[in-house]
Amino acid sequence: MERLVAWFGSQPFRSFQLRLFVYLFLIGSVPVFGALTFFYVQSSERTESEWRSAVAAKHDRVQRRLDEEMRGLEFAYRTWLQDEGVRKLLRAGRENGIPDEATVREAKETIAKTASFQLGSNKRIVDFCFSFDGLSSFCAAGNPFDYGSRSEPERTPMNRSDTFVRGEGAGRIGWVGPLLEPGSYVVGGYMTVVADMARLLDDMRSDLSISDLALWDSAAGTVLVESGTANPDTDLGPAYFLAEKGPFLRSEGDVFLSQRAVSVPGQAWMCYMEVPNTQLRSLKSTLRNTVLVFFAILLVGSAVSSFVFSNVFARPIRQLRQLMKRAESGDLKAYWTSGGIREIDELGDSYNQMLNRLEETIKQAKQEESLKKEAEIEALQYQLNPHFLYNTLNTIKWVAKIHKTPQISEAVSALVRLLQASLGKKGDFLPLKEEIGLVQDYMAIQSFRYGDLVKLRLDVDALAAGCLVPKLLLQPLVENALLHGLENSSRGGEIEISAWLDRDMLLCQVKDNGKGMAEPETAFEPQTSRSGANERMSGIGLRNIRERVKLYYGPDYKMHVFSKPNEGTTVRISLPIHRSEEI
Repeated sequence: MERLVAWFGSQPFRSFQLRLFVYLFLIGSVPVFGALTFFYVQSSERTESEWRSAVAAKHDRVQRRLDEEMRGLEFAYRTWLQDEGVRKLLRAGRENGIPDEATVREAKETIAKTASFQLGSNKRIVDFCFSFDGLSSFCAAGNPFDYGSRSEPERTPMNRSDTFVRGEGAGRIGWVGPLLEPGSYVVGGYMTVVADMARLLDDMRSDLSISDLALWDSAAGTVLVESGTANPDTDLGPAYFLAEKGPFLRSEGDVFLSQRAVSVPGQAWMCYMEVPNTQLRSLKSTLRNTVLVFFAILLVGSAVSSFVFSNVFARPIRQLRQLMKRAESGDLKAYWTSGGIREIDELGDSYNQMLNRLEETIKQAKQEESLKKEAEIEALQYQLNPHFLYNTLNTIKWVAKIHKTPQISEAVSALVRLLQASLGKKGDFLPLKEEIGLVQDYMAIQSFRYGDLVKLRLDVDALAAGCLVPKLLLQPLVENALLHGLENSSRGGEIEISAWLDRDMLLCQVKDNGKGMAEPETAFEPQTSRSGANERMSGIGLRNIRERVKLYYGPDYKMHVFSKPNEGTTVRISLPIHRSEEI
C-alpha cells in the first residue's frame, strides 16, 4: 500500500498512466457503488418492514404480559376477600365498635401466614397492605409508609366496585380494592397488593431483547417504572416519549420506537419501548466491510490495469518519439513501421508522410538554390554584354564627333538611353515625362530611316507628366504605330501622344493616322513570327503591355484599341494615379 501511495504521488498530473488509473477507478466504482447502494436501500426497506412487524409483535407480548400481571394482582386481591383473618377483622369492627386486641392479634397472625405463603409463590408481589375501619393500617411484610406518595392525599376506594392501580414509587405499583363486610357487602376498609413492576419489566426486556421499556402516566406526565441501560448513542431520554400522548411506531436511526396505551383500571398509562435494529446495524457493518473490500480490490485492479495498458500503448508511442528525435537530428530515413495498434499506426503513417514531404522540400530547396546560383552566374555573364555594347556605342559616338557627323552622335546617344532604360536596373516605374523622353529618343533614331515623313505630336497635361507609369509603356505603342500603321503609307504619317487626368485615373493615348485594321482585337493575339518590317527593337507587343497593366494594377485598369481600315488606330490605356513606387 505504501508503494502504491508513493507511486501515485510521484506521477505528474498529465501522465497517461495516472489519468488511466483515475479513469478506471471512477468507471469501476460507479457500478460497484451503485449496486451496493441499491442493495442497501432494498435491504433497508425490507428490513424495516420486517422489523416493524417484529416490534409490533413484541409490543403485543408486552401488553399481554402486563394484562396477565394485572389479572394476577386482581386474583390475589379477590383471594384475600375470602381470607378468614380479613373476615375476622371486618366482623370485629362491625360488632363491638372497638375490636378486641386478642382478636386483632390472632387475625393479623392468620393474615401474616397467608401472606407469607403467597409472597413465596409469586416473586413479583412484594407485600400486602390492609386498612380497616377503626384500626390502624398495616402490611404483611413491610411498613405502610414505605409505599405510595405522601405529597398528595391518598385515594381510597369509594364503593365496592372501585378498584384501581396506582404507583407506589421505587418501581412498584399497587392494586387497590375495597374490603367488603361478609353478608352486607359494606365497605369496611381496603387493601393494596404491592407488586415490583421493575422486576417484571426487566424480565420482559431481557426475554424480548428490548433496550428500553417504560410505564408512564400520561395524565400526570411522569414515569412510573423504567427498565433499560442508558446508551448515549441511542437513548432518547424520557422527555422524548413524555411529549407524545398517543401511540406510535417509527424508527429513529438504528432504533425502533413503539408506544401504546395500557389497560389498567382507573389509570391512563402508556407503555413505551425501544428496540435496537440489530439487523440494520449488521447490514451497515456488512456493507461497510464490503465497500472497503471492493474499494481495495478496485484500487489494486485499477493500478495494475493502468500499468499494463499504459505500457501496451506507451511502448509504441515511445518508439515513435525516438524516431522523431532521430528525424530532428537529421536522419530523414527514420521511418515508422507497424506497431500493431491501428490508431498509433495511423499516427506513424502521418509521420512517414511528413518525412517524405520534408525530404522532397529539402530536395526542392537545394535544386532552387542550385538554379539560383546558376542564374546569378548567368546574370553576371549577361552584364558583360550591355557594358561591352555601351562601350562600343560610346566609341562610335566619339568617332562621329571627331569626323563631325552630329546626327550619328545624337542617334547613338538616343540608342544608349533606350538601352539603359531597357536593360538597366533602375525601378520598374518612371515618370511619364521620362517615358515620353524615351519615345522622343526612339523617334530620333527612326528619323534616319523616315526623315520628315513621320511626325510626333505631344499633348501631355502638366499634372499627368509627373505621374509614374510602367517603364517602356508608350515606346512599344509608338513602335507598333510606326511599323504596322505608317510604314509603306503613301501619305505623311503622324503619331500623337496624349495624357490627361480624369477623376482618379490617368489616361494615356497613342494615336496614328495610318492604315488601321478591320479587327482591332487581333492585335492582342500572340505573334508567332517576326520578319521584315515586323521586327522591332523592343520586342514587346500589345498583348504584353496589356498583361503588364493587368499584373501591376488588376483587372479594373485596361487597354483599349480603336481602329478602322484607312482611318488610323488609337490605343488608350487607363492607369491609377500614383507618384511613388508603392502601388
